[in-house]
Amino acid sequence: MPRILFVEDEQAVLSTVERFFVDQGFDVQSARSMTEAIESFQRFPPDVVVLDVMLNEGPEPDKSGFDVCKSLRDESYEGPVIFLTARTAEQDKLLGFEVGADDYVTKPFSLHELKARVDAVLRRTGGARSVYRFGPVEVDLDNYVIRHEGSDEERLSNREQELLRYLIEHRGKVLPRGELLTGIWRYSPNVTTRTVDTHILNVRKKLRDDAASPRFIETLHGVGYRFIAQEG
Repeated sequence: MPRILFVEDEQAVLSTVERFFVDQGFDVQSARSMTEAIESFQRFPPDVVVLDVMLNEGPEPDKSGFDVCKSLRDESYEGPVIFLTARTAEQDKLLGFEVGADDYVTKPFSLHELKARVDAVLRRTGGARSVYRFGPVEVDLDNYVIRHEGSDEERLSNREQELLRYLIEHRGKVLPRGELLTGIWRYSPNVTTRTVDTHILNVRKKLRDDAASPRFIETLHGVGYRFIAQEG
């Protein structure tokens, strides 16, 4: 269970992201100031930190997210940091990267987009799994292949790999097409729900799954999809 630390001064925003990420299977810690963030880090070292740049409404309004990031790095935190910000000026982003940011998410943001960004930085830093076995089928996401015992490998495209990872990481949960568009395609204006269906079809073929009697990806007509395979 990945541990995530949110540093956000607006309690309503903090409560919303806390509930969402707990539902997504994260161990969630939270703070509204630099002091609280350092205390939380010392008690429960996180795998990833999500920081609001502007902390004006918190108990230490003179400390920004940049200050928090510097302090966490001084405390020996080496994991990924994602900044949340309403400030889109290039110099602000450059400053964030200079103090140790790995990514930026601009407010207002989608929770599913934020989850996708968190998953991405965890994968890059080795904090997310990459190999899964479902009976005779092995899914190796780092190498973009599906291996079937006694036969050749099936190669995955970039989008197919992202889609399959998202399905596996949310196994057992019904995923509407809209959520997949957000989590995988980041609301690209050229993507339609038919694109999701086409990629699902391609992934099913490579898993050698039967849509009429699925072992991996179940279709919920008019809603979306659910990954149902169990490891073992």
